[in-house]
Order: sequence, then structure tokens, then C-alpha cells
Amino acid sequence: MVVIGLFLLAVTLGLGYWSYLLGKRNQSNLVGTIIPVAYFVVRAILAWMTQTTTHGLVSSLVGSLLFSLIYYGLFVWGKHRANK
Repeated sequence: MVVIGLFLLAVTLGLGYWSYLLGKRNQSNLVGTIIPVAYFVVRAILAWMTQTTTHGLVSSLVGSLLFSLIYYGLFVWGKHRANK
């Protein structure tokens, strides 16, 4: 269980760093939305498959939406730093 948690943490941090680097390379906004949208879709599918209650599904969707917004924010921040 700990190994899975560490793997998920590494993937989450890696996606955030990759999103930031894409912004810093001054990629288009379409490229910057790929990671957040893909993350949200994958997490939504996993939440739908594993949650048995509506409350658990909604909280999982809100959490994945929050992380998607953070990933897009990192992309925008990297893009802003590239333009300076």
C-alpha cells in the first residue's frame, strides 16, 4: 500500500513539473491543457469505477478538478516566466 502511495505521489509531482516545463518552453495553450484534462478524465473514470456512494464520487471529482487546475496554473506560471 505504501509503494502505491509513493508511486502516485511521484506521478503527481512529475506531472506538475512536466506541465511547468511545457509552459516554460512557451508551448501553445492547447498543449498546456492536455495534462490537466487527461488527468481529470483518468481520475473521473477511476472514481466512477471504485466509488459506491455519491458523496465519495463527488469528493473524488472535486479533488481531481483541483489538481487539474493546479497543473494548468503551473503551465501558465511557466509560460509567464518564459515571457519575462
